[in-house]
Amino acid sequence: MGIIDPADEVQLPRVHEGMDAVCFSCGHCEAFCPSGALTFTDMGSKAHESVISKGAISPENLGLFLKSRRSIRTYKPIEVPHATIESILDIVRYAPSGGNSQLVEWLVIHDPRVVREIAEQTIDWEREVAKSSLPMASMASAMVAAWDKGNDVICRGAPHIILALMDEDKVMSMGDVIMGDPIIALTYFEIAAQAFGIGTCWAGVLLIASQNRSSILEYLNLPEGRRIVNAMLFGYPQYAPQFIPRRNPPHVTWR
Repeated sequence: MGIIDPADEVQLPRVHEGMDAVCFSCGHCEAFCPSGALTFTDMGSKAHESVISKGAISPENLGLFLKSRRSIRTYKPIEVPHATIESILDIVRYAPSGGNSQLVEWLVIHDPRVVREIAEQTIDWEREVAKSSLPMASMASAMVAAWDKGNDVICRGAPHIILALMDEDKVMSMGDVIMGDPIIALTYFEIAAQAFGIGTCWAGVLLIASQNRSSILEYLNLPEGRRIVNAMLFGYPQYAPQFIPRRNPPHVTWR
């Protein structure tokens, strides 16, 4: 459904009458106008960036870059500068979102001491799970045993955590329409981080613990009305992968 009438011999491009209300600022009019004549006034005064030229990144190089991504579980004890994280998030804000809603917000746990405290609170929750009849009790028991031997199986020694947040009311009202957005955004984060020499690892156990142990949420002191919807560890990798591991071939059904 287009909301802009294209130009013809007698008129300039214009928005269909009454259709401006359904515009959700996707930016396609800005992106595809060859003369750059269209601009959203509520997006600031920064000039348009030009898209990368066709063929600037070969399919082979892009493929190798994406296939080289690894989950990093051993980190150097070096903090990532704020400016570097901000540069990554400046890229991440262009991740696709449902209806261009751009609802994902971020909480960066930058202090390694706070990261360690979160890991300790998470393992306390794991101790409770290990004593329960829950399906993940055996896994929790193994994680507790590893932790007690000095192995940080929660945050993997990462110096930082990034938490994806969303407005609680929006999550409740929009549900599945937007719940893929934080996954997409964090996928952008881990891909972009790789270009800065930063490794990442999805923090699923931490996410589950935060959803089930109120003390973790109290400690994190989330912005009012926000919910944690995903989590990722990040930092400088201790080791660099040398090869791309093999994977199963894609399972495709053609119609």
